[in-house]
Amino acid sequence: MSLADRIDAVLPQTQCTRCGYASCRPYADAVAQGSAGINQCAPGGEALIAALARLLDRPPEPLSPAHGPFTPRHVARIVEPDCIGCT
Repeated sequence: MSLADRIDAVLPQTQCTRCGYASCRPYADAVAQGSAGINQCAPGGEALIAALARLLDRPPEPLSPAHGPFTPRHVARIVEPDCIGCT
């Protein structure tokens, strides 16, 4: 497993783009290459930053305010009869 694969496996896979990348995998690639910080994933928050710091043997950093505040993950409830397939 490559370093980028291991980083990607730790990311929350929300594909939210708040890190500045189109999805979690490009962000993982950038972190592995050293061109992105470990503190750009707002959905992962401090717990993710700590996990990435351990994985990369680096000190943790505070969440970057440029990438938004940490917000807990939401749960969507889909009411099938009302669903119009908007994704």
